[in-house]
Amino acid sequence: MEKASKIKVQPGKIVTRIDEIDTTIELRFLQPIDEHMLSLFEAIQTSSYEAPKADRDECLARVSQTLRKAQGCLVSKDKGALDGLAQELSHSALKIGAAKLLTSAIEVQGLARIGDFKAAADLLGRMEVELVEVRAHYQ
Repeated sequence: MEKASKIKVQPGKIVTRIDEIDTTIELRFLQPIDEHMLSLFEAIQTSSYEAPKADRDECLARVSQTLRKAQGCLVSKDKGALDGLAQELSHSALKIGAAKLLTSAIEVQGLARIGDFKAAADLLGRMEVELVEVRAHYQ
């Protein structure tokens, strides 16, 4: 795995599908990937696990798709669907070692359960920025 990213999120504003985000706050994290968490997850995989890169690429694509679906749940105010999608996000984040995404997904799940769609919308927007950082790490 490459330690240094070729693409960096710069301080400033990023406009997502939901909101405009000030990325100066997001830059407090040095690495978008928790290498220790990722190595532990890879260690528990079965010996038949042969394609970590293919699985990682699939997980990154799944996170992007799931974020779009979750944003749709905000419009329909579907707590159950948002809860389930947040759980999917947490599983995918774990598989790629994305600790910030994992934490955010768990928070979205809690927000979905109490029906706080405004806070969930803010967090899903931040997760888009986190996903950009994770993709940059793996390029």
